[in-house]
Amino acid sequence: MLASLSGWFRRHQPTASPPEVPTLPAGVWPVLPAQPLLQTHAKLLARIRSLAGLPDGYWDALYQPLLDNFAAFVQQTPASEAHHHCCQGGMLTHSLQVMALALESRKGKMLPSGAPSEEVNKQQHAWTFAVASAALLHDVGKPCSDQKLRLYNANGQDTHNYWQPLQGALQSGYYQVQFVRDRQYRTHELLPPLLARQLTPAIALSWLQQDFPGVFKAWLGYLSGQAEVAGVLGQIVTEADRQSVADNLSGGKAIHTQQLPTAKAKPLSQRLLTALRFLLDENQLTLNRPGAAGFFDGDSLWLVSKRVLDEIRNHMEKEGQTGIPSRNDRLMDELQQHGILTPTLAGQAIWNATIKSGAMEQNFTLLRIPASTLWADPAQFPKLLDGTITPTSKDGEAATAKPTAAKTTTLPAKPTEPAELPAATVTEPPALVNSKPIPATALPATVVTQPATDGDDLDEWLPDQAAAPDVLRIPAATGDPDSDDTGQRFLHWLSEGLRTGKHPVNTPNAFLHTVKEGVLLVSPRGFKMYSPDNWEYTQKRFAKLGLHKPAKDKSNIWLYHVRGQNKSGVVRGFLLANPLETLGVAYLPIPNKSVMLPE
Repeated sequence: MLASLSGWFRRHQPTASPPEVPTLPAGVWPVLPAQPLLQTHAKLLARIRSLAGLPDGYWDALYQPLLDNFAAFVQQTPASEAHHHCCQGGMLTHSLQVMALALESRKGKMLPSGAPSEEVNKQQHAWTFAVASAALLHDVGKPCSDQKLRLYNANGQDTHNYWQPLQGALQSGYYQVQFVRDRQYRTHELLPPLLARQLTPAIALSWLQQDFPGVFKAWLGYLSGQAEVAGVLGQIVTEADRQSVADNLSGGKAIHTQQLPTAKAKPLSQRLLTALRFLLDENQLTLNRPGAAGFFDGDSLWLVSKRVLDEIRNHMEKEGQTGIPSRNDRLMDELQQHGILTPTLAGQAIWNATIKSGAMEQNFTLLRIPASTLWADPAQFPKLLDGTITPTSKDGEAATAKPTAAKTTTLPAKPTEPAELPAATVTEPPALVNSKPIPATALPATVVTQPATDGDDLDEWLPDQAAAPDVLRIPAATGDPDSDDTGQRFLHWLSEGLRTGKHPVNTPNAFLHTVKEGVLLVSPRGFKMYSPDNWEYTQKRFAKLGLHKPAKDKSNIWLYHVRGQNKSGVVRGFLLANPLETLGVAYLPIPNKSVMLPE
């Protein structure tokens, strides 16, 4: 009877409603205990436990409290703002990856080096814990120096207060990650010894310090940034950190990451941009002063070309990234091909300009990149140059100076290709709004100075002529940049380059020439510009699209004469008979009178 009555009361008691989750601003996350934070990395943690090779008692006393404390401390903070692991939870993911990679490397090493086997066995677990904990804690200073966490209470209300990391981990409520502007660079590297005392179990610290002073010294040396003291322990952790960073930035798979199996490797252009942003954010590339790597005019960054490209390459190689071209022209091609660089009106990547600021007046060869490409928020833009950036024309005379606080049009910079164009005053093309486009000026024929060619060296002998006006634009490009078909991606690159003026037409270094029959796409030059190492396959896939007109001999390639006053040559390529529709442009320059079909 009592049991039945008790059951009736249980069945008829009111059910408690789940707590209501407050409506929160974007980017505000709940403070979570360690268990759910670590649960998302269960597979990686199982691997770490296996590599540690400890009985349960040791794991529970040494490793688990450290992992719990660390997870609760870093919460779901990112490891960086725009570099590696720059996502929600990136700090925890990266730190656990480095821990696992370091333990894998430690397996193959006898520590301490050169010690007898009895001493190696005695110190085995101490070295393993020192390597694992140093790896986990190597970036722990970032939430204290590079970021600040704005606090919200349990009701989701902004408290207008910020987390004080040195007072301990967050306990409840919500938080929003904000990145510190104008911070003291590399401060995060000085904080691990201070925070290690807060996060490492006291029993582990006493164990290392009292029983294994040599191990403790190496561990403390690494956390303090003293490589000569850290020795092999520092080498193990540094290499593990580099591998995790490189895998994340390149899209490769680090050990047991949460990456989807279908994830694609990150393109080189994106990795170059990420490296540049990191170097600028970390103040490793200085701006707006004598000896600087670049200058900011309010819209664009003007970067000293060779110096910056060398710095980017060196930085990426130090991170362990692979597939980085050794030549700067290849890096420029990659950036220009993907629309990252702003080209000159002649379609070149390199600008020549004079920088004036205070007592400094100096000529530079520069790359130009819109600031919005690097920073989505204008509040993140660098400070303005107190001076002027003046692109120069071919004969070295200064074009109209551009004050950094104003928005004025400048003349094109001097090209760096062997065949340079004569200086010309260029105006922006008219907008296509109920008006007819202005035709291009006819291009003069001049002397051809080299024998016939297949187009690879066209810029060395094509008649020197004034640059044609920009192609007038319409909104939509053809082709598909995200297609699995290389031909479609090449078509989009071709179309977009024409619409934006990045591909010159009818100039000595151009691979596109307007002819009476349509547009001649010079081969193999055009395909090599897109894909230097795989141009033959690109050409084959483009031909499969059927957008070109077959030649009279049923082949894909047309032969055109380049006529001069005394000599002539031959240039080969695909003929696009309906270029306006095929390339997605509204208007093209008039035919190049120097390039014609043989009679």
